[in-house]
Amino acid sequence: MSKESKLPKLFSGSVDELTRPSKPKVRKTKEGLKAQKKQKTLYVSLDMNRKLIELYAEEGRRQSVIVEDAVNLYYYLRLALGEKKFDELMSAVRREEPEFLREYLERLRV
Repeated sequence: MSKESKLPKLFSGSVDELTRPSKPKVRKTKEGLKAQKKQKTLYVSLDMNRKLIELYAEEGRRQSVIVEDAVNLYYYLRLALGEKKFDELMSAVRREEPEFLREYLERLRV
C-alpha cells in the first residue's frame, strides 16, 4: 500500500476552482433601499403592552397609530409646557390615578 492511497481525497476539482476569486457582493442601491420597508421595533413593558391592547380595542385603531399619537402628544406637550411643568405633568401621569390627573389638569389651566 502506498502512502497516497491512505490519504482521503478532499477535493475532486481542479486547483483553479479552489483559487478562483469569489463572486462580488451585490451592493444595495439607493433606490433599492428606498423601496425596502422600514421596520420599527418598539420595546415596551408588559404593563404598557396591556394598555396598548386596551386602547386598540377601545379605539379600533392600529397600535402603530396609537403609538405615533402618543409620541406626538409627548413631544408637543414637552415643547408647550417647558421642562419643569412637563416633569410635573409626567409625575402626575405616573401615579396612574385618573381622578388625580383630572384635578391636576384643572389646576394647570390657570
